[in-house]
Amino acid sequence: MNKILLLIIFLIATGSCCFAQTKTTTQLSIGTEFGLPTGSYSGIYGSIFGGSVKLELPVKGNDLYFTITTGYSVLFKKITYNGPASNLLFLPLEAGGKYYFSKLGYVEGDFGVSEGVNSDFSGKRGFLYAPGIGFSAPTNKHKSTIDISLRYESRLESGTAINQIAARLSYRFSLKK
Repeated sequence: MNKILLLIIFLIATGSCCFAQTKTTTQLSIGTEFGLPTGSYSGIYGSIFGGSVKLELPVKGNDLYFTITTGYSVLFKKITYNGPASNLLFLPLEAGGKYYFSKLGYVEGDFGVSEGVNSDFSGKRGFLYAPGIGFSAPTNKHKSTIDISLRYESRLESGTAINQIAARLSYRFSLKK
């Protein structure tokens, strides 16, 4: 875990240096996520719900941002599943990048760690990666946006993977200096 924290601190410092050289502002988005598990866990879990906060530090104008994301994800057990599994709660911490290929559209990629916090996965940490695509619709005279994105996410741990396809709906606004 210490190596991962050191990597995240390095990425934040790198992003902060780049931020000092730009004229754009830091962005914050707060969102809700809905997902469906894929792969072997789709037989046990039927849906995924979560919330997240994403900090976006500008690297190059309005096109490229360094991102830091945290939140929570709950995997809900299927009602029809009769096994010993229970709902799972994970707390992810991710770093990555977001590139706007047009005024509205973007692609992004994140990686990080995900901590299991309930009895089935307590203390178990997994590596997380999540590529995605989305768009931002301006609101409030272009002072904020509504973001809608779709991503694939995989949590890797001890030879197993919990995968999902997820949609995120968020409100994104500028943080003043």
